[in-house]
Formats: sequence, structure tokens, C-alpha cells
Amino acid sequence: MAVCRLAVCAGASVLAAGAAWPQVYPAKPILVVSTASPGSSGDAALRLMVAKMSASLGQPVVVEVKTAARGAQAAQALARAGPDGYTITYGTSGTFVNARFLFKNLAFDVLKDFAPISLAISSPSYVAVNAAVPVHSLKELIDYAKRNPGKIEYASSGSGSVFHLAGESLKLYAGIDILHVPYAQANFSQMINDWTTGRVALWFPTYAFLAPNIAKVRPLAIVDSHRSTRMPDIPTVAEILPGFQSFPAWWAFFGPMGLPATIAERLSGEVRAGLRQPDVQAKLNEIGLTTLASTPGELAAHLRREIDAVGSLAKAIGLEPE
Repeated sequence: MAVCRLAVCAGASVLAAGAAWPQVYPAKPILVVSTASPGSSGDAALRLMVAKMSASLGQPVVVEVKTAARGAQAAQALARAGPDGYTITYGTSGTFVNARFLFKNLAFDVLKDFAPISLAISSPSYVAVNAAVPVHSLKELIDYAKRNPGKIEYASSGSGSVFHLAGESLKLYAGIDILHVPYAQANFSQMINDWTTGRVALWFPTYAFLAPNIAKVRPLAIVDSHRSTRMPDIPTVAEILPGFQSFPAWWAFFGPMGLPATIAERLSGEVRAGLRQPDVQAKLNEIGLTTLASTPGELAAHLRREIDAVGSLAKAIGLEPE
């Protein structure tokens, strides 16, 4: 009987080891569902990060792009995924923060349906006017707008976009009357053309859109907490308007709710390590992006702060969900 008991114990040990083996993470490719449009700066940054993550994790990290409904499709796909770390998403502040103030029947709640993994990057906007506008600083723009109330038009890619929030924040903090001209996402290229040709005076481009058009436009300030290394002579808006609240677009990684903390921490560490690589840093700086790598807890705290801040701005400007 003793021998039999030993055999049973040995068999149980083998079974336990076999059951534990598939739980070694990662044991298969990881899918990243991305809301970043192909060819965009956010997409370029993601490709850099997943290359580093694949090499470090020893498994392919595969990107699937889902941009429909301002990223809501990607968020819904993540909400339906199993919390095993093999499906995560790479999404923007527009999807995970701003959308809750735009849509009444949003199918997800970032605080209830997703597990934070890591902030990744941000893409600050600039206050930039067409070169024909007779101003050369943010102060001059504010003074000009006060002398010409309602005459300065600023473009955005729609209500609730980062460009719209930047414009409305500027209006509130500077006490000026500038006119919002929203463009549909499908007309984004038309918006850029109207800004560079002077049909609209003002836009809040990221560096990716500012740099190719610098001969036709004039940057006055950056909508961020610090100056850019790409344009160090351009002040932040807060240097001119103390207390100004900026909402630069950011990208972050999330998993489904219920994702084990050990996996979230592992993935967060991989993101942070990838973003620290000198070649990645150099490329991100070249395209005007800022590194925001974080722990899961830091991303969760960032989300709560930004939801509160954007919510306050939405209330102040009368932005109602539709």
C-alpha cells in the first residue's frame, strides 16, 4: 500500500507540473488591438515598442488596428477578451477619457471595464496661427483676439477632440472670444489645408503636422507642462497664462478587467524598458513625442485626475454627450 501511495503522489506531482506549465507567461503570441491610425505618430511609436517587447518576451507581439468609432471598437474588443494577458489594447485619451463626455451610451467604462497597464507616450499640441495672422507671440494673439472678438476662427477635428479642448481652455483662461470650426474626421486633410492657406487662422497641431508646414504657419506656444526639446524657444501656454490646464493627447496600454496584477506589472515593465532604449528615445524625439511610461497604479491615478479635469472643462463649456 505504501508503494501505491507513493505512485499516486508521484503521478499527482506530474499532473500538477503539467497543469502549471501552460501558465508560464507568455506562452504564445500577444495581440495588441490598437486605435492608432496606420502611419500616424502614435502608430510609429507602437511599432517601436512592440519590436522591443517581442524580443524581450520571447513571443511575437502582434498589432491589429481598429480605429472605427474613435477607438470604441477596439475598446469593446478588449472588454470581451479573456483576462489572460494575451489580448491588450493601445488606446488614446480621446477613447478612454474624452469619449465619456461625448457619447450618452458609451459601451464601456475605462475605470470599470479595463485594467491599467502603462502610459506610453504623449503628443503635445502647439498654438499655431497661419503666417498671415499679424501676431508673433501668444500674448499678441490674445491681445489681437480681444480687439477682434469672434473674428479669430480655430479648427478642430470635432467636439471633444484634443484640439477642441485646447481651444476652449485657451478661451477660458485668456478671456477671449474665438470661434470654433469643427471638421469631420473624414475632412482632416481639408482642415489642414484650410489652416495652412489661411481660411482658418488658428489650429493646435501636434509636431507631426506642424513641422511639414512650418513655412506657412507660426507656432506661438506648446500645450504641455514643459517645453519641447524639438522647439525649445517656444514657451508653454502656462508660462503666459499661469494655471492653464493642458490636455495633450496620450496613448496607453490596457488589459481586460480581471487581468492578474503580476501580468499587468510584467507588461508594464516591458513597456517601460522598451521606451528607455536609446534608439527608441531618439526616434520618439525626432517625431515630437514625449515618453510617459508608468506603472499600472500611476496610470490609474492619471486616469482619475484627467477624467475629473476634462469633466470640469466639459461642464464649463457646455459640452453635452449625444
